[in-house]
Amino acid sequence: MKKSVSQFMIVAGIVGVTAIVFSAMYIFRPTAPVEKLEDRVERLEVINAKRTDYFPSIKTQAVVESRYNINLKSQVSGQIVYISPNFLTGGFFDTGDVILRIDPSDYELALVQAEVNVARAEQTLSVEREQADLARQDWEKYGEGEATDLVLRIPQLREAEAGLKGAQANYETQRIRLERTEVKAPFPLMISEKQVDLGQIVGNNQDLASVFGTEEAEIRMPLSQKQMDLLSVDQVGILPPEKILKVKVRDLTREGDIVWDADILRIESNIDRKSRVYYAIGTVDDPMNLQGDKDTPPLLPGVFVDLEVLGPKIENVFRVPAKAMRDDSNVYIYEEEKLLTKPVEVLDRDQETITILAGIEEEEKVVITPPFSYVPGMKSEIASIDGVPVGGRPGGRPGGGGGGPGGARPGGGATTAAAAEVPTDESETERPNFANMTPEQRRAAVANMTPEQRAAMQARRAARQNGSGQGGGTPPGGNQ
Repeated sequence: MKKSVSQFMIVAGIVGVTAIVFSAMYIFRPTAPVEKLEDRVERLEVINAKRTDYFPSIKTQAVVESRYNINLKSQVSGQIVYISPNFLTGGFFDTGDVILRIDPSDYELALVQAEVNVARAEQTLSVEREQADLARQDWEKYGEGEATDLVLRIPQLREAEAGLKGAQANYETQRIRLERTEVKAPFPLMISEKQVDLGQIVGNNQDLASVFGTEEAEIRMPLSQKQMDLLSVDQVGILPPEKILKVKVRDLTREGDIVWDADILRIESNIDRKSRVYYAIGTVDDPMNLQGDKDTPPLLPGVFVDLEVLGPKIENVFRVPAKAMRDDSNVYIYEEEKLLTKPVEVLDRDQETITILAGIEEEEKVVITPPFSYVPGMKSEIASIDGVPVGGRPGGRPGGGGGGPGGARPGGGATTAAAAEVPTDESETERPNFANMTPEQRRAAVANMTPEQRAAMQARRAARQNGSGQGGGTPPGGNQ
């Protein structure tokens, strides 16, 4: 019983001592001086807003296709007796070049027979004309009254004339069929796949080869409604010359910056019901460079390309860095020693630059180094304008720092000589003010620092600690 009481007293003593130690550590913990929010002054880099002209461009992707993609078919039947040496995959034919020839023997004989029929019809017509003329003369000499058409042999004459026309039509038919035994290129083309060869017997309307045109390539590129508005496209269908858009075509699988030029000549008049996009058709002339007047390599059908569509000039807009925006529609503004935000109408944006259509005025000061934390109307001063450093707060007080005498930041303490000698690439405007931050905000600010900023912060901390140990400088735990 006594042993249990003794153990309980020991445990209770240990717990009590531990509680006292932790309480003392909490009470006597070091505290950092807190900068009052109303005394906090942010140093800002600003630029003067200037109106400029802007040439919008949008990026999209698509696949290159030839304007003409067809299957060549035979129009007559027979055996293939000749093929061109270029009748191979990748072979080129100009307009009118003979690709292959089907045995013309049967069609030549049919043409001869048709020629004989034409001669017979001509002879029959000549005889009927003579007989009709004799019949008219006989009636005028011996007949009385009005002669009938049958007496004057007019029906027989019309039959002979119709027979001649039929014979001539048959002759033309056989001549055309004979011409079709030679399969010719209907336009400049290349063979993408051949499906017959020498000696093969083909039937009427049989596939001979798959071909594509080489004069023009087409790129069917998707455009959203926002992109259409940015490019100032106000009509669809075939575009008039003044509305034609220029396109830069790039194949990212190739090394080097190889660019083909294309023109958007028309925009399809229907919208895709699934993706809700428009389709613009870009045209590339002589994509295979068969004329040899370009410095670009051949642009083959089926290549997946990146496209940059260049729009017409838009006047009187503002271009500001992307970090000047607080969110998608508000920009940081410096006004009367305060940091404010203003709503703006954004025309276009990319990763680095925002194009503003309206909302700010000429020469208004746009802040390009926003603070880590923002309070509307917070006190501020200009560190630089358009990249040119400013000595002190606008209004005339010189000095390198901010709101305190001698340029020292409020609540920051005196700067030691040791700290002043520490080299750093981090400017005062880039140093976060940890005094008014919660622990979570401090951790987030440190996490967002670059390695150089962290190294500079550690160097300043070490310099302050060394200065404190020698009897001067900022006490440990001061502002970062």
